[in-house]
Amino acid sequence: MFVVDAYNLAYSTGRAVSFSEAYRMALELSEILLKSGYRVLFVFDGFADIPHPTYIKFSGETERGMSADEWIIRYVSSHTGDTIKLITRDRSLADRARHVHPNLYVMDPQDFLRFVDRLEASAKSFRGKEAVNTYDLQMDMMRELDDFITSLRRRKRRKRRR
Repeated sequence: MFVVDAYNLAYSTGRAVSFSEAYRMALELSEILLKSGYRVLFVFDGFADIPHPTYIKFSGETERGMSADEWIIRYVSSHTGDTIKLITRDRSLADRARHVHPNLYVMDPQDFLRFVDRLEASAKSFRGKEAVNTYDLQMDMMRELDDFITSLRRRKRRKRRR
């Protein structure tokens, strides 16, 4: 499960981003991830009176004035049995989330965007082909993700030793 600090991801692109751009980015990335079999939640600050898919959350819908960070903390603390990859550069949020969730891994937004780009590229390469066996490709991608998680665990252990 990917839990994405939506504005943090959008701002990590290096430019000022409006709500509509951040929302469109969330929709596009979600489509790629969901088609590839991944679960994802994009969490925005505030409240939206527009209909939106279930994988897009607005923190103000749960409790008026709640921040996206608080929504994420509540979510990860109530899903401790799941392995969660938190997408954010917010160190404070990352530290708090790690504190409440034993199987949480923090992924830099740029690494996440590269991961999704690879998913999209592999999906495009198979469009229009019949009876394609994607098992090897999926296994490669899972190995890449496992390698990334292993490297995060090593970093986590090194930090604990200090």
